[in-house]
Amino acid sequence: MKRWMISSLAAMGAVVLTAAPDAALAQRKGGDVIIGMVQAPPSLDAQVTSAQAARNVTLHLYETLFARDENAKPVPELAEDVKISGDGKTYVFPIRKGVKFHNGKELDANDVVASLERYRKIGASASLLKAIDTVKATGPHEVTIGLNEVQSTFLDNLSSPRAPIAIYPAEEAAKPANQINYIGTGPFRFVEYKPDSHVKIARFDGYVPNPKATGRDGLAGKKEVFLDSVTFRFMPEAGARNAAFEAGEVQLLETVDGPTAKRLEGNKNYAIYKVLPFAFQVIKFNHAQAPTGDVNFRLAVQAALDMEEIMGISYPDIYQMDGAWLYPGAPFYSTTGTEKYNKADLAAGKALLAKSGYKGEKLTFIVDNLRPNIDTATVLQQRLKEIGINVELSVADWPTVSKTGFTPTGWHFWVHGYGIEPYEGPASVMAPWVNGTSQQKKDDKIDALYASLNTAMDEGKRKQIFTEFQTHMYDNAVAMKAGNYGLFQVATGKLKNFKPSRIPRMWGVWLD
Repeated sequence: MKRWMISSLAAMGAVVLTAAPDAALAQRKGGDVIIGMVQAPPSLDAQVTSAQAARNVTLHLYETLFARDENAKPVPELAEDVKISGDGKTYVFPIRKGVKFHNGKELDANDVVASLERYRKIGASASLLKAIDTVKATGPHEVTIGLNEVQSTFLDNLSSPRAPIAIYPAEEAAKPANQINYIGTGPFRFVEYKPDSHVKIARFDGYVPNPKATGRDGLAGKKEVFLDSVTFRFMPEAGARNAAFEAGEVQLLETVDGPTAKRLEGNKNYAIYKVLPFAFQVIKFNHAQAPTGDVNFRLAVQAALDMEEIMGISYPDIYQMDGAWLYPGAPFYSTTGTEKYNKADLAAGKALLAKSGYKGEKLTFIVDNLRPNIDTATVLQQRLKEIGINVELSVADWPTVSKTGFTPTGWHFWVHGYGIEPYEGPASVMAPWVNGTSQQKKDDKIDALYASLNTAMDEGKRKQIFTEFQTHMYDNAVAMKAGNYGLFQVATGKLKNFKPSRIPRMWGVWLD
């Protein structure tokens, strides 16, 4: 049986399983596409939600000063460029002229200032802008931002798609959370939102693309729209989504499972895609509890585990063996420091365990009811039994598990996905471990490295710092990365020039 497992380091982002659409095909304007989505977005006020379901829609409606290119590097979007002062504390952004909002108003500096100030107050990831001291319009199309401290990751933060720092008309930016009209500068405009059914967006014929962009480029680039409209239908039940797709009622499914992708693969009417990597599978230790607070115990577990066994069982159809804490292709990606990854050495595990204070007591592995996470916990449980570690699984819903996992008692191991963080870059990967948030005990080395990363303006120095962080994660088994996993998407063969990404981008595509 054919396996869609990738063990080599593929390029970051999405890999197409089928042949790429014929680029010579004529681009056709018109047509309506319906996308089957797993869940409804909690809001279309892009600034106040970090939900993936919201990003799928809002990144079509709104734009940001800087966005991420195909390799997740910050590049200008509504800003023409940026000038950074020698001391690293002043950023001057010339704003593109002639850009129109969906209501016909032309974008100016006041809209940018009002939007940034709103985000600082109510943004879902307001901490991204915590280094800002002042935001001022220093010209009709110029914004100057003063920082209270050097922050080398400021452009990374400004371009974060997690909860996008969307630019709204100033009059909308003056409104509280979830009370705005959905008006942006993006290539699509809002049509309607029925929370129990769908969101519909339509081509914005007044859209002004970035004149420096030459083609589709991640979440930035040239955003040319051929479709008349896109409807995101909320279909939580997988069987219903698949049936609607095969009946021709839906043209693209946000995600399908491996068996479904395999079943549809041979049908010439469909195109199967994979987004790989989409996330990490990360296994955490509670450093505030014995014996997982003992570095020798953690190193014993790290040495003993067979990560390919874990990924092969948890994500059998779409995984990638890679020990780095960023995605392949990312600007700071490196495998340096990952030599202890996937050793699968039971003898070494036993030897390290003997140096620890573990006395055979039962340890708790908290896990939510997502099947791949239960599979990961079960494989770990059985593997560690072979070196004499007694692990008991404690399964609950996600809210219960996540609440426990951010407390210092009640658990020893915890597994979950790490998706948007490695896409956003080093600071986002490191941040959850700062002040001991994820491991429940401060790690002075991580805290110092994070502080250095945020103040180092030299890119080479930042790369060195992140490599030190990655090495420290392995040398002390702070946590364990099992591997990268992805997701499948399936589209009608009539949807041309589609390329999967972290959202189902509907610019640059057309219907045959």
